[in-house]
Order: sequence, then structure tokens, then C-alpha cells
Amino acid sequence: MPTAATMTNAPAQQAGASSRGGGNNAPLPMVPFVRASAEHRESTGVDVSRLLTTAGSSDLGVFDIPAYGYVRSILLVVTASGGAGTPTFDENYPFSVLRDIALTEPNGAQIAQFNSGYDLYLANKWGGYRFCSGADPKGSPAYVSGATVGDFTFVLRIPVELNLRDGLGSLPNQNAAATFKLRLGLNSGAASAGLWGATAPTTQPSVRVQAYLEAWDQPESGQGGAANAVSPPALNTTQFWSTQVFTVNAGINTIRLTRVGNYIRNLIFVQRRAGTARSTGETDFPDPTTLFLDTRPMDTVSKAIWKHTMYERSGFGGRAAAGVLTAAVANETAGGLDNGVYVYDFTHEFDGALGQENRDLWLPTLGSTRLELQGSFLTAGTLTVLTNDVAIAGPVFL
Repeated sequence: MPTAATMTNAPAQQAGASSRGGGNNAPLPMVPFVRASAEHRESTGVDVSRLLTTAGSSDLGVFDIPAYGYVRSILLVVTASGGAGTPTFDENYPFSVLRDIALTEPNGAQIAQFNSGYDLYLANKWGGYRFCSGADPKGSPAYVSGATVGDFTFVLRIPVELNLRDGLGSLPNQNAAATFKLRLGLNSGAASAGLWGATAPTTQPSVRVQAYLEAWDQPESGQGGAANAVSPPALNTTQFWSTQVFTVNAGINTIRLTRVGNYIRNLIFVQRRAGTARSTGETDFPDPTTLFLDTRPMDTVSKAIWKHTMYERSGFGGRAAAGVLTAAVANETAGGLDNGVYVYDFTHEFDGALGQENRDLWLPTLGSTRLELQGSFLTAGTLTVLTNDVAIAGPVFL
């Protein structure tokens, strides 16, 4: 629901005016920001194409985001065309075509940093920014994955706004002389380099990346005798996405998560054997796993319960289709779970599903907080941790 209306006093009553019925001293409700504003989309002007090359990865550049209202997100439309041959595909295909993705504020502070497009895909699917059934980029009608030549299309969102109901987290973007910056890179087109499997296309496709701005309009100060909220609640409340990669050994590991100091909103753990394969990471991940907060066991959870919890809050991987029980949706397919990926969210208290939360479950941490994951890993590998945390700038709890 929108932010609760606040009350403001009407102008003082004129001398001699009646204080009975029709007096003008009744408090007027302030119109919430989302009602006072309007949704806006426009091209950022970012439209760049590059031919994939086996020579290595490449930078697409650093781009200015146009100034307009309050930025909500950046939408990326990525299309590959012109490929030929019969390539095999990496398990992170096609999202892994992108790399080194970053969105920074005008002051240079980094809002979102993703090592690969696959990490951004996970943030889209599990971050709680859209209704769950529409959150999986693989389930979008815009998603195309070429089964033979390797051509593809997908849409990913770099999130800024935290909550659709009240616009929390949308950031002011009205100074054309101090713009948000978007940085993007492309992965290598070589075989086994992260996009293709053991066989690359005989002709590499050309990859086109377009970026669009989603924003809120700047509301008028008032209308119809009522004042408008002219900015999102707790203005300058900012969420961040960051990536850390930890080396794990076979056996018991205690991994300290050092991205603390704000409210934690989401933790996404991605296990890979020898740093490469999520499919084997599915079996290598600890069973059970314990999360510690300042040396206190916060949660001990088996893999079966963890997967069940992810299903309960998202529906991903379930058996029900239009009310009819069917075969479970397979991992790595649209609407399925992801191999080696375990999501620990703090966003489900509003209605049991991911996102649009009241913020009551966010985990408060200090710079001195000791947040750890502990468990026995089957084999050596890497654990990628995507942390979604929030720096608040005012009252955010509903």
C-alpha cells in the first residue's frame, strides 16, 4: 500500500469566517508520492553493438544516464544475432555474455556491482522487485535462447527502487551536469570462457545492448487544495548490490560475510566446484548450513528445507500449473530453481512472497557485526555471495 497519508493544517481561517460546517480549518491529507507522480520510461541513448571475439573480453564503455525525475531502474535489452554453427552453451548462457556491470551515483558511489550478467539475472529473479511469476527473465516473452546458432535476446533490470508501492529507494536524478553512470562489458566469445561450452560458434554473433531509464516524474507541490509528497519516502535511502567470491575447501568452512554496516535485505549464495560448475555445486553445498550472527546461531537449515522455503516464497521449481499438478519444473528452466543457488531473503513478511515488504525483516548490522556462514562442503570450489543491503535515510518501516 502507499505510504500512510500525513496530515497538514489548512491555512488559518479568515477573521469572521464561520467555524461551523464548511470551515476551512480541517486537516488536508498529503497525497502520497506514487499517486502524485507518474511512471516514466525513456531510452538512455545507450545503443551499442559489438562482434564477440575469441581474443578476450571487451569493455562497452561508461555511459551517462539522462537526468529525469527519480530513477527507479535501468533496463537492459541484450540481443545477439548473426551467429552460425552449432555451439554448446555454458550453464550461465546467455546472461553471462555481460560482465563488469556497474551503476554509480553522480558522486561516484557504486550502487550496483555485478561481476557477470548471470549475477544480475539472479538479482532480478530473486530480489523481490516484481511479482514472482513475472520475475524470472527466462520466463519473459522477450526471452529467446537460440538452440543452434547461439543467437539470443533477454531483458534484465538494474534495480534502484526498493518497493513499487511507495517508491522507496528511487533516487533524485535531476541534474544534467551530474549524472548516474552505467558501465558494461562483454565476455569473451572463446570456447569455455563463460558464454559457450566446449564448442564456440563457427561465426560469432554480434551483440547489441540497449539501455532504458525507468523513473518517476517530479510531482507538483500540490493539486486540488491538497499538498503532494514531492519526493519518495525517506529520500536518499539507497540499496546496494555487491559481489564477493570466497574460496572454500572440502570439509567444514566458516565464511565471514564482510559486507555489513547497513540493513541486509537479501543474500544469494552460488556454489561452484573448482570455481566453474554450478551443476556440481548443487551437491557440494553444505547440508545443513548454519548462519551465525555475532557468534549466535541464527538459522540452521537443511538443503531440502532451504529449497522448500525458496519454493514457498517464489513458486519456482513447483509442480502446480494452472491449478493442476504436473511434473516439477526442472532446474535451469523458466520457473525452475537454479543449480547451486541458495537464496536467503529478508523480504517476505508482507504476504509470504518475495518483495514489496514492509521492511520489518531487514537484518540490521553494524560495521562490527560478525555475520558468518558455516557448513561442510563436499569438495573444494568457490562460493559467490551476492549481498543486497540498504542504507536508510529516514523512517522506512511501515
